[in-house]
Amino acid sequence: MRTPSSGEVCYLEGWSATSIAGYLETTRTRVSETLARWEAEGWPGLADRSRAPHHPARKVDLKAMAAIRRLQTNPELGEFRIHAALEQMGIYLSPSTCGRILALHRTLGASHPTTSNQQHKPQPMPFAAARRHQYWSVDVRYIEDHGLETGKPVYVISILENFSRAILASAISPRQDLTAYLVVLGAAIETHGAPEVLVSDGGGIFRANHAKAMYAALGIDKRQIDQGQAWQNFIETHFNIMRRMADYHYARSATWVDLQVAHERFFHDYNQQAHFAHRERTDDRHSPAAVLGWVQGAWCDPADLDRLFRLRATRVVTANGAVRFRHWRLYGERGLAGERAAVWVDGEALTIEYATTTLAQYRVAMETDGHGLREVADPRFFVTGYASPQPFLAPLDETEWHPAQRVAPYRPRRTRIEEGRQTPLPEPDGEVGIG
Repeated sequence: MRTPSSGEVCYLEGWSATSIAGYLETTRTRVSETLARWEAEGWPGLADRSRAPHHPARKVDLKAMAAIRRLQTNPELGEFRIHAALEQMGIYLSPSTCGRILALHRTLGASHPTTSNQQHKPQPMPFAAARRHQYWSVDVRYIEDHGLETGKPVYVISILENFSRAILASAISPRQDLTAYLVVLGAAIETHGAPEVLVSDGGGIFRANHAKAMYAALGIDKRQIDQGQAWQNFIETHFNIMRRMADYHYARSATWVDLQVAHERFFHDYNQQAHFAHRERTDDRHSPAAVLGWVQGAWCDPADLDRLFRLRATRVVTANGAVRFRHWRLYGERGLAGERAAVWVDGEALTIEYATTTLAQYRVAMETDGHGLREVADPRFFVTGYASPQPFLAPLDETEWHPAQRVAPYRPRRTRIEEGRQTPLPEPDGEVGIG
């Protein structure tokens, strides 16, 4: 069944033909004729019957007006971001046309007031890229306005490719430690190769010794912006776009799953929508994903990456949702049975990750050899979109559950008996016969 458009909804809500004509910026006669055809013929009577040549995709019709009104519920979106979102839907209107419609909605009180923006003169960027994967930018953004009961801030760790402005990897995380950063960095390098230069601020996780060793091994030149000059990092501009596109939805996320879904939607929409920096390109590539294309950075052997990310080990999740790591069985997530999860150990923190999603975290104490785990305690589990739809059995809920259990070491492998030889049987007096 066809969904009524904004004009039809206005008519059903009791608007007069004059009010509808003013809202749609058309004549009252045309509104009256359209409503008369609707009453006489139903939905088929609403088809456009104009004989004048026009481009339907670029026409301001009821569908476009309704779409802009829905998008305008996010007060941070301006005319260019509205234009890019409509283009993703297959509606092609210029930014100036979108701006006029936004102003009309504000005049009619059909939208929330937008925040004021102060114009400033742009300065030359010191890390402007001349080719793909010349510069990557990384940073952490705090998200404090959300609906989680904890009230604590969450963190978005993102890596941006400066030439295309594409997000290569991004994760919303409850923490901002070295492990969380390396998870995102590893995902970016595994998918896109390594960059020539990685740019960041002076954050400790970006200057950690292990991170520096990885940069050197991969041939990445690590650069740092000037202190107090955040504008030199390209990702700061990206965070402003995130604020406009995603903060409205972050603030309405009541659970961790809602927050992750909102972030994944932003990750996709941002890369696929037209970017202001590419508006003057003549090759019909206006989105970050289109500009990045298939071009990869320096190739990295997967075995070398596993060796470099020595904080990480991969394990298969069992049917019970646990992974076995250094003679311990640690619960991760039953909904990922059969999948390969990553186990990260950094200091006293052990983290189980799937892709860039944190499943569980434990506090650990290492053996004196620095390899084995002497103690595992304080489990902390995170709500994800991978939870199993089948709940635990009732007896398990009624008894004490131990998410971390020490298990016996594997038995040593038996040595194979050399082919063609048979072990001699002992003699009755205990001596071995000569055969």
